[in-house]
Amino acid sequence: MATRVGVDVGGTFTDLVFYDDETGEVRVGKGSTTPASPDEGVRDVLAEAVGADSLAAASYFLHGTTVGINSLLERKGAVVGLLTTRGFRDVLETRRGDRERMYDLLWKPDPPLVPRRLRLPVTERVRADGSIETPFHAADVAAAVEVFEAEGVESVAVVFINAYADPEHELLAVEALRSSGFDGEISLSHQVSGEYREYERSSTTVVDAYVRPRVSSYLRRLEDTLQGQGFDGEFLITRSGGGAMTFAEAEARPFETIMSGPVAGAVGGGELCRELGIEQAITADVGGTSFDTCLIVDGRPQVKYEGNVVGMPIQSPWVDVRSIGAGGGSVAYIDAGLLRVGPRSAGADPGPVCYGRGGTEPAVTDAAASLGMLAFGELAGGVALDIDASRAALHELGRELALDVDGVSRGVITIANAAMANAIRSITVEQGQDPRTASLIAFGGAGPLFGTLLARELEITSVVVPNYAGNFSAWGLLGQDVTRSAALTAIRRLDEAGLEGTNAVLRDLFASLERRGTSSPDGSSPDDSDVQEAALDLRYVGQEYTLTIGPPSENGAITAAPAAIAELFTESYDRTFGHTLSEPIEIAAVRATKRIPLARKTGQRTVGVLGSAGEERELEAYSFTRGEPLTFAVLKRGSLAAGAQLQGPVIVLEETATTYVDAGFDLEVNADGTLILSDAEAA
Repeated sequence: MATRVGVDVGGTFTDLVFYDDETGEVRVGKGSTTPASPDEGVRDVLAEAVGADSLAAASYFLHGTTVGINSLLERKGAVVGLLTTRGFRDVLETRRGDRERMYDLLWKPDPPLVPRRLRLPVTERVRADGSIETPFHAADVAAAVEVFEAEGVESVAVVFINAYADPEHELLAVEALRSSGFDGEISLSHQVSGEYREYERSSTTVVDAYVRPRVSSYLRRLEDTLQGQGFDGEFLITRSGGGAMTFAEAEARPFETIMSGPVAGAVGGGELCRELGIEQAITADVGGTSFDTCLIVDGRPQVKYEGNVVGMPIQSPWVDVRSIGAGGGSVAYIDAGLLRVGPRSAGADPGPVCYGRGGTEPAVTDAAASLGMLAFGELAGGVALDIDASRAALHELGRELALDVDGVSRGVITIANAAMANAIRSITVEQGQDPRTASLIAFGGAGPLFGTLLARELEITSVVVPNYAGNFSAWGLLGQDVTRSAALTAIRRLDEAGLEGTNAVLRDLFASLERRGTSSPDGSSPDDSDVQEAALDLRYVGQEYTLTIGPPSENGAITAAPAAIAELFTESYDRTFGHTLSEPIEIAAVRATKRIPLARKTGQRTVGVLGSAGEERELEAYSFTRGEPLTFAVLKRGSLAAGAQLQGPVIVLEETATTYVDAGFDLEVNADGTLILSDAEAA
């Protein structure tokens, strides 16, 4: 049995799904996020939706959090000191010597997380082959500790050049720091990343040191809170690259949790694609604060091996989720005579005007309510939206634009929808993918509200609304494997000798992953169900950057011949860049991933929790496909039987989301309760 609880903390709401493997029972819960102390919001939603007895019986608590990324976005991390090789003190500021916005003459990068006075050099030097050029000078570390103590440094990042090739000097630096009296957190670059590129590795290590105290204290508080409520199972948190890791490993490697929150929905979307046989899909997760989107191919979210947060690269597996400030709480305002929407959000408190919590600025939710898209404004927990208040606030906004309430409401929805569509184009069209060949998976509190609008904007013909749509990110947490990964720069030619050396590197990498966690999270020993995956970063000789290829492998060793791997690389290169080269191919880095599957969810989903049967009602709401108000049927999702077929315009209500099916779309209920919306008018 594997009864489990998934809790996803967003910018506005904290979502929960409880799953009982023995009975198949599913419970959902949603509460306001408490930004100052997110663990309090988790505690409250657990108490309300689960209760002490059920929580005590659960085997796993799976978590998605924004604590790490918020620390970076808000610049509220630790005071960090940096020890680096003499001559490399300014790597964080010189960066790559290029400009993120090439044609913006006024562009300036954000200041680095570590000011220059806290970036202190240490005399030492390791060559790229791991040999020692200059011995380590411990006296430089002792002098640096005096500066750190005077400046109140809480966490130290140690980044010595080529430490991935030989970590001896970084380990000596730890000894020198401790012997000199420093008792704070320490992040070592060779433990954070085994790859070259000094700027990227420095940035990743500094980020790790910056978020480490805040992430660690949050996870410890949350663990204490849940144990105090009776939970005695395993604590797992989502990694930026997908999959889960234990709280203990997250405290040791907090940089891997930076994208923990947005990734859960993409993971759930991949699982849904595998269940429904969808080859390519785009997730559209619309919450209260942000819009998150990800491309899914063959049931797997697309993964990169370097992320970027506000201009800071992070060398880590990274599900390619793009986020923008567009959600139900995004505020509408006038700037230079033009209507704007977001990225500023009304959040959970005070929230949109219609929440009746003191908000005065109209938001996307207010515009949707004003147009009738939210039907009668009946939300979970008996909350009734104050639609009259929304219209009054929108009237004031429209006066400055010479628009009536409906006109400004349509403008707000159209602008928000266009911003979301552009985010989707960034992961499809800009990457050589055609969004018209994909299905759109719409979830989050407002995702199903925008599903048919986004489909028309992008010429997508199929929209999928999963069960528990408003809490789908929390549902996605429940099906993850425990995952560990490692990579090492190891440059060699793609030939028989090169592959032999690569497999030796892989053996070492998998051994290091075993040392990081020698058993499954429930305490059992690894068994035959454990999966070992290998990947290679390849490039043509003379190139700087690479493409990652996953060649056939078995038991962690690559089994494909060099010619077969070269063919995979050539196909990927041609698909990405539209041409190939005649140069030899070389391996730049080796990647190892170990997956430990959790027990599968075997019970049936209890679709009935989504709502109760009730009389069909009608109301007038605006149709974007027809450009005029129409009569919409209003149904509760729990009243829809498997196989049911409807034609829009229809509004489907459930506990934590509203599905807006515009005119011209057909709705069918899949056997598992999933809603499939099809564009009946598509050419």
